[in-house]
Amino acid sequence: MKKICLVLISAFLVFSCTESKKTFELTHGVHISGVTILAGENGDFSPFNGHVVTEGEKILYVGEAEPKVRGEYRKIEGKGKYLIPGLIDSHVHITEVQGMAYQQLEKNPELVAGFKAQMPRSYLYFGFTTLVNLGGISQDLIDFIHDQPLKPDLYHTGWSGASVANGYPMNFAPESIRFEITPNFIYLESEAENIPDQYDPADHTPEAVVKRIRESGAIAVKAYYETGFHGMADLPVPTKEILVRLQEEAHKNGLVLTVHGNSLEAHAILSEVGVDIIAHGLWNWGAYKSAPKDSLPEEIKSVLDKQIEKQIGYTPTLTVLEGERVLADRAFLDDPRLRKVIPGAMITWYRSEEGQWFAKELFEGYSPEEVNEIYGRIQAHGDLALKYLSDNGGLILFGTDTPSAPTYGNPPGLNGYAEIRMMHEAGVPLGKILASATVNNAAAFHLDSLVGSIAVGKRANMLLLTKNPMEEVEAYDHIDKIILGGEVVEREELSVRE
Repeated sequence: MKKICLVLISAFLVFSCTESKKTFELTHGVHISGVTILAGENGDFSPFNGHVVTEGEKILYVGEAEPKVRGEYRKIEGKGKYLIPGLIDSHVHITEVQGMAYQQLEKNPELVAGFKAQMPRSYLYFGFTTLVNLGGISQDLIDFIHDQPLKPDLYHTGWSGASVANGYPMNFAPESIRFEITPNFIYLESEAENIPDQYDPADHTPEAVVKRIRESGAIAVKAYYETGFHGMADLPVPTKEILVRLQEEAHKNGLVLTVHGNSLEAHAILSEVGVDIIAHGLWNWGAYKSAPKDSLPEEIKSVLDKQIEKQIGYTPTLTVLEGERVLADRAFLDDPRLRKVIPGAMITWYRSEEGQWFAKELFEGYSPEEVNEIYGRIQAHGDLALKYLSDNGGLILFGTDTPSAPTYGNPPGLNGYAEIRMMHEAGVPLGKILASATVNNAAAFHLDSLVGSIAVGKRANMLLLTKNPMEEVEAYDHIDKIILGGEVVEREELSVRE
C-alpha cells in the first residue's frame, strides 16, 4: 500500500511541475535554452543556467526553469555558451569615412559608399547593439543608419554639440561656415567681436541651446572644455556659470550633461561643477606631464576622489591615443580582424600615399620609437588614473570616441574591442568592464528601462558568446550570435563581403 501511495504522490508531483511550467504562445520569437546567463539586472552578473524567451523585440521570460514554448519561434541550444546584454558604446561619432579628409570624400565616392554601408554592421560584428553619437550629426545621416537592414540602436546629442563660440570643436571649421554648421553654439561675451551680427545672443544662451537639443530628439547635451592641443592653444572655454546653467537646464529637460575634457584643468572644474559625465579619461596631466608612469600625483588623486564621491561618469576612451599612435606603424593595417570590419579597397587606400596624409601630418620628422615614447607616457598616465578610479569605486562608463580624429586607427567595432582589451590591461576587472558597457551606460544615459540588462520587458539585444567574459577578455571576440531587437544574426553575416 505504501509503495502504491509513493508512486501516486510521485506521479502527482511530476504532473504538477509539468502543469506549472510557464507557457508562451509565440508568433515571432526565440527560445535560448540551457545557457549560462549573465543578466546584469541591478548590476548583478552572477551566472546562472537558464532560459530566455523573446517575442518580437521584447524579452518575455528569463529564468532557471524551462518554459513551455509553442507557436512560431526559433530555438537556440545554449549549452556551454554565455548570454550577456548587448554592448553600449556611449561615445561614437558617426562620420562619412574614417581616415579621409573632406576633399578626399568627394574624390572617392565608391570607397565612401562601401565604408558607409559596412559601418553599422561592423559595430554589430563586435557586439555593439547600442550607440550614442556624442557630437553633431545630420538628420540625413541618422536616416541613413535607420534605413540599413542591420544596424545598432542609435541615440544622439543633437545636430551639433554645445560648443562655446569659436571654441573646440568649432575651431576646426572655416570661419565662413563654422557658426552655420554649429547651430547650438553658446554665445560668449569675450568672443562678441568674432561672432557674426546675424546671431542673436538670446538664441544662444544655455537655456535656448538645451531647448533646441531636446527638440531634436537628443538624449543628452554634449559640451566641451578644451583649451587646445596639437599646436592649438588658448581656445575659449565655458565659464563655470555656463556649465552650471547647462547642467540645470539639461536636467529640467530630462537630459544628461556629458562634457569633453581630458586635462587636469578640465577634470578639476568639471568635478567641481559635478557634471553627469566626463567624456574622456584624465591623461593630460598639465604641470605633471613628466611625472613617473607608476605613481599618481596627489592633485590628480584629489580630482579623481571628487569624481568618485559625486559618482560622475568617467569614460576612459583609451583608444583615442592608441588610434593616433598606430599610424606610426603600418603593421596595424595587417591585422586580419581589420578585414572583417573595413572593406579591402578601403584598406588598400589607407596604405597609399594619399591615405597616409594624417600620419604624415602628425608624425613627420619623428621615428616610430619617438612616437611610442611620447604616446606611451601619456597612455600610462591615463591607465593610472583609470585604475585608481576603478580600485576606489568610481563610476566607469564604456566609450571609445570612434573615431577620435581623421585616423584609420579607430575602426568601427574593432576599436571597441581594442578599448575593452586596454581597459583590462590597465587593471580594470572583467566584471567592471562588462558593467561599464551595459548597465552603467544604460543608467547614465537614462536608457535603463530599455537596454543594458537581460530582463523581462526590455529590448531583446543580447550576445551569445562561446567564452566567459568574466574570465577571459578574449570572449568579446568569440561572439556566436547577436540577438538584435529579437532577430538572431550570425556573426559572420556581419563581416565585410568582398
